[in-house]
Amino acid sequence: MSDTHLKRSSWELKKHVGAMHSSSHLTLIQRKLANALLFNAYDCLLTREEHQINIPSLCKLIGYNSKDYALIKKALVGLISTVVEWNLVDKHKNGEEGGVWNASSIIADASIEGSVCTYSYSRKMRELLYRPEIYGCLNMYVQAKFKSSYGLALYENCIRYQNISKTPWFKMAIFRKLMGVDPGKYSTFRDFNKRVLKIGISEVNAYSPIFIEVNLRKENGKVTAL
Repeated sequence: MSDTHLKRSSWELKKHVGAMHSSSHLTLIQRKLANALLFNAYDCLLTREEHQINIPSLCKLIGYNSKDYALIKKALVGLISTVVEWNLVDKHKNGEEGGVWNASSIIADASIEGSVCTYSYSRKMRELLYRPEIYGCLNMYVQAKFKSSYGLALYENCIRYQNISKTPWFKMAIFRKLMGVDPGKYSTFRDFNKRVLKIGISEVNAYSPIFIEVNLRKENGKVTAL
């Protein structure tokens, strides 16, 4: 399959909510790349083992204007080596363990020959990503505008609640994972708010079709959920 996205009337990616609410430490370009590859492969995700996309088209999808494709190769290696956990929100709903836990690398493999990138997904990944009855819509034009991984992660985790007008309460430990914040990094809420939350909110409100603001839940003066 080659550049099927160029034939589409819509630039929206139907992304399974389990994949949206997942834990992974991705750079901005890796997060954009993961979405772009899925967008390109989505229509044939369950019927084809391998997918192809032209590198210039891939760069257009992620808003990458440089011809330094070494960074693209490095990001692809990162997607192969990064393990994601699925459905952190449902797994911890109401404070209870349970649900179905899943983990997989984002893509199984990738190769570049000339200007064409060929890649594939594991069977588990294909099944989890293609669930059109449970999805959120990500606009590829919108995602290309984001300047930080935190902004894009926040957009992904909020857009599925667009018609509900509010997200559920996220416990801080879970929300940190959803944003891809390493354990121990920005450990105080003051630092987390400045380095992650405010940046994310600012970008979502500037670049996306939704406007968000945060409500905090505190216990003994400490922020426990938002």
